[in-house]
Amino acid sequence: MLELKHITKVFRTQDMETYAIDDVCLDVGKGEFVSIMGQSGCGKSTLLNIAGLLDEPTEGKIVLDGQNVEDLDDKGKAFIRNRKIGFIFQSFHLISSLNIIDNVMLPLTFRDDISHSKAKGKAESMLEAVGLAHRMHHFPAQLSGGQCQRAAIARALVTDPEIILADEPTGNLDSRNSTEIMELLKKLNSSGKTILMVTHSDEIARYTGRTVTMADGHLSDIKTASL
Repeated sequence: MLELKHITKVFRTQDMETYAIDDVCLDVGKGEFVSIMGQSGCGKSTLLNIAGLLDEPTEGKIVLDGQNVEDLDDKGKAFIRNRKIGFIFQSFHLISSLNIIDNVMLPLTFRDDISHSKAKGKAESMLEAVGLAHRMHHFPAQLSGGQCQRAAIARALVTDPEIILADEPTGNLDSRNSTEIMELLKKLNSSGKTILMVTHSDEIARYTGRTVTMADGHLSDIKTASL
């Protein structure tokens, strides 16, 4: 589903080069649930952003669902992000001035092949799936952290993406809400969704089928048993 081939990311200043990622290769198969672990600053979020076409590698290739995508122009990358990738962030990134259903519908508003009524129906279905149908007309400030993350997951799912990229999806949640979110992600994976997740938590990583550990811009592969 996702192939990262010899990815390098170098940040340059006038007199210094910093290798955030150094010749990383990672394959994520269709239907896998893979976590990337590591300390802050090790490059894991940078790698996830590159995988999601939010950042560009200095060197390397990205193949998503059989398509070489790193050389696409901005319009082409935006098309791939909207059709094939679902993003879940630590800070939710919900728009405070929109109610929950409008937040979930947002990725579909950029598409001319889906009517407003169909987009609304898909958003309602996704909110039902994550247990938030009764909150769809509330605003983010009226929801708990766990509910906001559920809304963010619904938004990630509304385009029926090929892969979900999650960056510390439980980082702002307490232990109870973290467990609920991870059980939801595990259920989504069991239904066939491919998920690549960044986390710093061993406990959270145990929900996934495979963990790769990142340190100083390099990866090492570790097999883990799912909960």
